[in-house]
Amino acid sequence: MNNTMMVYLNKRLRQNDPKYQSANAQPGPVICISREVGCGGVNIAKLLAAELDTQTFCKKWKVLSKEILEESARELSMDPDKLRNYLKEGDRNMFDDILSAFSEKRYKSDKKISKTLIDLISSFANDGYCIIVGRGGHIIARNIEKSLFIRLTAPLDWRIKQITEKNNLNIRDAIDFIEKTEKERQNFIKHISDENVKDNEFDLTINMARMSIPEVISLIRFVAQSKGMLETKKSKVDVF
Repeated sequence: MNNTMMVYLNKRLRQNDPKYQSANAQPGPVICISREVGCGGVNIAKLLAAELDTQTFCKKWKVLSKEILEESARELSMDPDKLRNYLKEGDRNMFDDILSAFSEKRYKSDKKISKTLIDLISSFANDGYCIIVGRGGHIIARNIEKSLFIRLTAPLDWRIKQITEKNNLNIRDAIDFIEKTEKERQNFIKHISDENVKDNEFDLTINMARMSIPEVISLIRFVAQSKGMLETKKSKVDVF
């Protein structure tokens, strides 16, 4: 079991401990990165975590994306691939909806999956020092004061170029990949919220075609620092 999952499980075991709760009363900090397909959100998150770790006094920043699905599957006793495929599904047709309306077991199953995802993402966000890539993190963590919501975007032709070069695809296949992945991400959001992604939900929107990766990392770090989200080594020393 990886370190991220161990941290999560230990936290869940201690949630009822009054001493633990009082010592961690303020949730966060958490950074949520939403991205268009081809913008390299996970790579940006990993580089950002490494940068923040050089300045943070005690805790290490963790990056969460596929780990959320893996742990959700574990809690639900489901095969991770089956859960992933389920979350990629779009709207069921009317006949399926009618059948589901008469199936209490199916209804509870759908609700349980959604609740497990929301509870898990919320738990990580409240625990803090995490960067959540996608998964509707900005929706679930919207009430956390120490939060920063980032949207990575870029023109379609730029994203197509990134995908063709990285995955050795032709232009048509790259376009199909973008459309398919965007649809799957929208379907995932439907399982946790009735809302669609809106530009005004983000603190910072970055055009990846206009900035280098080091510039993007520096910008996000600066904004997080300006919002008072980072407990740096210097600020910790100044207390003494």
